[in-house]
Amino acid sequence: MKTWIKTTLAASLIALAGASTALARGGECDGFGLLGKVGWQQMSPEALQSRMTQRMDLQLARLELALALKPAQQPAWESFKSAMHERAGKMAERLQQRFKDDRPQTAVERLERMEEMSKLHQTEVSETRKAVEKFYATLTDAQKKVFDADFKLMGSMQPEGRHGGMGPKGEPGPRGDRGRG
Repeated sequence: MKTWIKTTLAASLIALAGASTALARGGECDGFGLLGKVGWQQMSPEALQSRMTQRMDLQLARLELALALKPAQQPAWESFKSAMHERAGKMAERLQQRFKDDRPQTAVERLERMEEMSKLHQTEVSETRKAVEKFYATLTDAQKKVFDADFKLMGSMQPEGRHGGMGPKGEPGPRGDRGRG
């Protein structure tokens, strides 16, 4: 079967599964963003981890189909996939810990917390970049174009197309150019 047929068929099945989930939840499901009226702050650690894993699996499945990997590329893909799952797990743990901790009360405490989170994020992005570089080196030129267009920083809690208020191609997204506000 041709690759584009497989990709189209898989995308249709994924869309159908998402639509049936939305209908099963009374139409209140907004994909893998927040769960209706319950935010991720109110989720149990297990539910949050499950949700992030589901979202990660869906994003990785879409990317794998789009890349149409060859058998020789599978070991590199598995290594990349493992690194992305590890990143999502760390993020879920950090979010849960953040909501267990007392909120900073002063401006100085808030800035210290922001600085700490910024350092953690910088380390995480560096580790992710290394995993991406290792996998990216195994791709053909055509696959690199697909990867460049389709790869999102996986494990993000923001709904797709809303990173920093920007759409998928850098245009203002659904919230205009207001950023995260």
